[in-house]
Amino acid sequence: MKSLGARLIVTLSALLVVGFGLTIAALDFSFRGLAERSRREVLEADVDALIAAAEFDRQGRLAPVEQQLSEPRLKTPGSGLVAVVRARRGGETWRSASAVGLTLKLDDELRPGERHARSLTAPDGTRFLAFSLGVAWETSSGRSRDYVFTAAESLEPYFGQLYRFRVELLAGFVAFTAVLLLGVVLSLRHLLRPLRRIEAEIAEIEAGRRDRLGEGWPRELVGVAHNLNALLQVEHGRLARYRNTVGNLAHSLKTPLSVMRGALGAGPALDRPLIEAQLDRMQDIVRHQLDRAAAAAPVVGTGALAVAPALQELAAALGKVHAERGLVISWEAAPELAYPVDRGDLLEIAGNLADNACKWARRTVRLQAREWPGANWRRPGLVLSVSDDGPGIPADARERVRTRGVRLDEQVPGQGLGLAMVDELVKAYGGTFELGAGAAGGLEAVVRLPGA
Repeated sequence: MKSLGARLIVTLSALLVVGFGLTIAALDFSFRGLAERSRREVLEADVDALIAAAEFDRQGRLAPVEQQLSEPRLKTPGSGLVAVVRARRGGETWRSASAVGLTLKLDDELRPGERHARSLTAPDGTRFLAFSLGVAWETSSGRSRDYVFTAAESLEPYFGQLYRFRVELLAGFVAFTAVLLLGVVLSLRHLLRPLRRIEAEIAEIEAGRRDRLGEGWPRELVGVAHNLNALLQVEHGRLARYRNTVGNLAHSLKTPLSVMRGALGAGPALDRPLIEAQLDRMQDIVRHQLDRAAAAAPVVGTGALAVAPALQELAAALGKVHAERGLVISWEAAPELAYPVDRGDLLEIAGNLADNACKWARRTVRLQAREWPGANWRRPGLVLSVSDDGPGIPADARERVRTRGVRLDEQVPGQGLGLAMVDELVKAYGGTFELGAGAAGGLEAVVRLPGA
């Protein structure tokens, strides 16, 4: 059974059957116990009435006076209520008129004060409840004789009432279960509507009619929708990165290939050092682009990376690379600052920005990272900024330098890919990348990676 709704209905039905079954059994047991106690109390009262109306007749037999009997059913044959008075060591001294034609064994031998209730079955199958009480009766001569007063009542009306009670109880259970299950089905249709919506939107994504899930999900599905969108964004970003890497590779190899082509066309004497230098350059370019293509894109479930050690390592490496210029490269990040980003991606972003800053800086380069809180985020985002004291970039050119292959100054080493790579990688994480004027007068690059 693959349907969650069907599973819930079957499970609930099973629980209702078990629960109501136990309830019906308990109610039935309580009803029978109460009814039987009530019938016994009535029979005890009938026996007490028989004793109160009993006298010795002219033949010396103890029998109730007919006129003093308070229960008219004892005078009516087939009424279902019979009574018998027996001498303890003798036969019956009296039998009610209602016992005519009824063969029922009412011969309890009880001592005075003893009480006994039991169930009996007549030869015709009629079920009776009988109550007997032993009595010591003093005769007119002062002697005491033992008698047993017995009253018995047919239980057939009780069993008929019990049957009706059970039928009504079962019918009520069936009706209640049907109403409850109908309510559950209607509730499930409403509660599972977001799941059907998410199924439909995923089908639209597979068909190419949308690229992400919509908004407005219940709180329980917000995390699912967010992670699915993040996963979709990862896949889109990964594809875009591979395509851009191929474009970057083609763009980067264009210059060394042109140089080699020119060297080959210069004449029969090949400029071996020049060709070897261009081959080395091409090898470096291919290695760099392949490493970048293999770098991990943002993945759902990526563990949080400590930012401070990565910035410290980057600052130390750049300090050695630009040691001859005497640059002061500083960094700032809280020791506890962490963000779920691949280490290679973080170094790619910060490294390109810092390397670009080192190329233009006069004296100082500063790297800073801080937490970026969000009102609806379960975890904060990350703000990374790199600033220098160089000449900066004019406002009208800041957007243009983010394009692949664009360089404002051809005298500065590079291929015009660093800022474009940063822009692409930041977008893969759903973040933003801005260029502006820094406090030291140079360029400040600010990257904001969102939380979740």
